[in-house]
Formats: sequence, C-alpha cells, structure tokens
Amino acid sequence: MNAPLVIVGAGHAGGRAALTLREEGYSGRVMLIGDEPHLPYERPPLSKGLLQGATDLASCSLCDGARLAELGIEHVAGNPVSRLEPAHNRLQLADGQWLAYSGLLLATGGRARRLPQHLPHMLYLRTHDDAMALRAALRPGTRLVVIGGGFIGLEVAATARSMGCEVTVLEAGSRLAGRVLPPIISEALLALHRDHGVDVRLNVTLESIHADAVQLVGGQVLSCDLVVVGIGMQPNLELAAAAGLDVGQGIRVDAQLRTSVANIFAAGDVCEFQLGGVYQRQETWRNAEAQGRHAALSLLGRELPFDALPGFWSDQFDWGLLTVGAMTAQMVTRYLPTGGVLLFYLHGDGHLQGACGWAPGNSVARDIKLCERLIAARIPLTAANLSDPEQSLKHLLRS
Repeated sequence: MNAPLVIVGAGHAGGRAALTLREEGYSGRVMLIGDEPHLPYERPPLSKGLLQGATDLASCSLCDGARLAELGIEHVAGNPVSRLEPAHNRLQLADGQWLAYSGLLLATGGRARRLPQHLPHMLYLRTHDDAMALRAALRPGTRLVVIGGGFIGLEVAATARSMGCEVTVLEAGSRLAGRVLPPIISEALLALHRDHGVDVRLNVTLESIHADAVQLVGGQVLSCDLVVVGIGMQPNLELAAAAGLDVGQGIRVDAQLRTSVANIFAAGDVCEFQLGGVYQRQETWRNAEAQGRHAALSLLGRELPFDALPGFWSDQFDWGLLTVGAMTAQMVTRYLPTGGVLLFYLHGDGHLQGACGWAPGNSVARDIKLCERLIAARIPLTAANLSDPEQSLKHLLRS
C-alpha cells in the first residue's frame, strides 16, 4: 500500500491544498493533520463577523466534516506532528504514532507573538477559540486597551468600538500599520479611528500591565478592564528547523514551493518564498488560498512556478482597504469623489506593478480588479492618466 500524501497544518492553506488534490483527480490517501480541534477555516472573520457574533465557525470553514469524509480526506484533529524524519519519509504525532508519507506539505502557520507578562485579562487573537474568548469579554462600556497598531489590532479596535467599548490603541511607531502602508493611508486610518472615538496613541512604549491598568514609559497610567495584544505573528518553524530544512524568517522554498528536501513543500503564513528576488512571507488570505492550491499541484508533480500576485484587504469601520501587486518608489495618487484614494505603483518603464485603494465599503473593489488586469497586461501608463479620476481604468485597459 502506497504511503499517503500528508499535509501538516489544517488551517486555510492546508485545507485548500487537501481539497485541491481531490479536485485535480488524485485518488490516493490524503491525510490532513492539525493541532486545533476544528475543521479548516478562514481567519479574516475572526476579528470582524465572528467577534461581533454575526457569523459562526461553520460559515468560516472551507467545508464541513461530511464533505471531507465524502472526499476521503483523513482529518486528524488535535494531534499535531511532533517530529519529522525526512530521511525516512516519516513523521511522529504527539500521541507517539509514526506515519509514513510519500509527499509532505508543511502548512504549519504561526502563533500570536506574546508579551512576557501573563495576566487573565490579557488576550490574543489568532484562532477561533481566541476569538470566542475575546467575544465573551467584550461588553458595552468595557475599557479595552489594544497594544499594536497593525491590522489585527485596528480591526479588533473597530469591532470593539462598534460594540460600545471604550477603546485605546497603543502604537510604538510614528504611524499606524507603518510597515506595510504608505503615509497617506496611515493618516486616513488614524483619522477614521479617532473620528469613531478610538483613543489612538502613537510613539508610545509599554512599561507594564496590571490587573486594572496599563502603564506607559514616562509614568502615564491608563485604566482598563481588558487588554488585547496584537504585535504580530510568530511562524511555526520549529518542526522544519529540527528536521534540518532550510529556514529563515519562514520555511524557505523554491519557485514550486519545494523546500530544501525534494518531496516536502511549504505554503501559507509559514512559507518564505522569493518575490522580486527577495525572500518574504505573506500573512494574508490571498496567499494562503493561492499557495494552498499551488502546493497541491506541486505535490502532484506539476513543475509550475508560483507567480500569483500578492494582495490583501482590511475592513475598518465602514471603510475598506484593498491592495494588489507590489509597492514601488514611483507612486501616483488618484483622489476619488467618495473621499477615498487610489494609489498606483509604477515600474520604471511605466507599466503598473501594484495598487492600493481606500474608500467607503467595497466601492474600490472594482478598481482594484481592473488594476490587477492592468498589471498583467503590462500596458505603459502615464501619471497624468492615472491621477485623473475622470480617466476610466477600463478605458486604459482597452487601450
């Protein structure tokens, strides 16, 4: 009996890979091994709909248990992999059981970065169970301090504020989401949150957390009932590193998402791949979806380079942020009638390499879709045309 294809990590990327194997006609054994007790699910709703109680786990899941059973995908839940032995094509589960594999996908994701302090009212948001614990703690009038002005922190802040909480956001940097957003969008985010009553404090350093307050360096004390820490994600590299795979800030892969071991691949938040000659990881829904699918094809022997465009979105109150492609030094700004903005990022020869949209609701989604097509078409564009809101992107595409 042939050894199965095994996917370690039953999150979005791993779940998508398992489903894709069946969609592509693979009829051999497929095992999907995860440390959470749940079916594979998508993470974006955790800080929004699930946190508000507007949605549930079933609606976030990639499929239900009956569908997995129908497809013959063996889901091993709550029994994570503790050891890999690539030389022998086998792995060991936490309960001591050894399993052989013919091909392996590592989609081990990551975990929330934690502060050295541990107090009962300090919460994090990475998993479904984290979201449920936070939802139970949020009540109108709750005094919430969010540590970290990145997307998770800001989405939690927006959701909590809409639920009637008093919210303060503490950010060590000089602007919000400064690592990934240009200043114009950071400033718009700051204004939006302050307009909705969020107390956003920049350039602050945390001194300590107490049962009923947070103390800043300099002595200022902020009273609070609850603290949410959103200071980034720590990729789960330990399994791969202990097995001798090449790792950096993630599990390093080639163009086919193959690791330094020929029959082991990586995908999702833990995967470090080259984009524009630079190794990087992408912690986005879009990347988990695209790499999960692509890794499945690579497991089946398709020698295709992974070349999907990066991109992400974030909902902040009643505004939406969307990006696609790469941000470059040459940026053109288009101010929209809605009060929003479109940013275009150009290559030196004038073709579009990336775009970023900020507007009410999802009103900029169509423009970003057109930008994605413009990137693929490599049409030379001018700053004058791109900055003019009267110039239709669809017309530019047709030209």
